[in-house]
Amino acid sequence: MAQRRMFSKQITETDLFMDMPLSSQALYLHLLMNADDDGFIGNAKTIVRMVGGSNDDFKLLIAKQFIIVFDDGITVIKDWRIHNYIQKDRYHQTIYKDHLKELSFDKNGAYIEFQGMYPECIQDVSKMDTQVRLGKVKLGKESLGKDEEEEEINKSLAHEREFPNPEQIFENTPQIEQLSLKLLSDFMVDSPEQASICIEALSGQYWRLRRLKDEGNSTVVFKEQSYGVDNGILKIIEDAAEYSLEHTKERLNDFNSFGSYFSTGLINKINTAISSGGNNDATV
Repeated sequence: MAQRRMFSKQITETDLFMDMPLSSQALYLHLLMNADDDGFIGNAKTIVRMVGGSNDDFKLLIAKQFIIVFDDGITVIKDWRIHNYIQKDRYHQTIYKDHLKELSFDKNGAYIEFQGMYPECIQDVSKMDTQVRLGKVKLGKESLGKDEEEEEINKSLAHEREFPNPEQIFENTPQIEQLSLKLLSDFMVDSPEQASICIEALSGQYWRLRRLKDEGNSTVVFKEQSYGVDNGILKIIEDAAEYSLEHTKERLNDFNSFGSYFSTGLINKINTAISSGGNNDATV
């Protein structure tokens, strides 16, 4: 897969995109970065966990029609061809050829789904209103206006929201248990659901940094050499988490969004660290 991807401001600077929470915006960018040359992603849920995203963020991207998710979980960036043009000598066709055949393009080059067995169906279906799917629940009704449909989506997101279980996360990533208790013990008592989202983000970043270490990222390797195996990774996470914790508490009015904002701040701070090479004040 290519190491570079492009982002079009035609998509990322629209009101529709900018009105989403920062955590949803960040998840979209990570999904786009990990897509193949046709915009397909075979491990979207893994990426959600890896970057500390939430199911709500993923579902919102579906609801806002930034991504299309097939029944088997394969995901495609709807506006892939608006973001990226890949030269023929560098292009590698997706392995999800059957799903690619289920898609057509609208006049702007965005993917659209079509139903029916024959290509001549495509033109008619491109004129149909796209149905918004959220898991197995279909949201929106033809009789609803835009504001009412938006309200229906938000209600469904709130109803379906699932919070991770800290004990299960600690079982899968015992390395972060002590750090989580140190940073989030008060929140685990006062708001266990929001604390769980934070803990899931810490876990996702731990495994992400492990992968980056194996790939030879200079910042992560240097921290590991300085603090010891795993301790270096935990040091990066701890410094970023402390920054995000203070930053979030100072600026957030709605505590119900605490976990998502903490996760976004954590990811952004770690991204700054691993791209800086450990040579400036922005490094965690």
